[in-house]
Amino acid sequence: MGTLRRLSHFMEHFWLAVTIGTLVAALWVIFTDGWEIGGQWLFLPGIAGAMFFFRRITRRKLEAMEDRQRGKA
Repeated sequence: MGTLRRLSHFMEHFWLAVTIGTLVAALWVIFTDGWEIGGQWLFLPGIAGAMFFFRRITRRKLEAMEDRQRGKA
């Protein structure tokens, strides 16, 4: 696997970890401080989740394009 593919996989997993971590933190704040204070914390996992899916879609498109150029598909 090439360096760019490994980096893409790493960044995809990084954003997934950030999404999970911020979601756990947001849920903790919601349960301890209530919905009024903790509800705004859900913004962070939403952004991180969007970045995860953006990276995943982009990685798949780039890998498919590379495979077509190499004649694998």
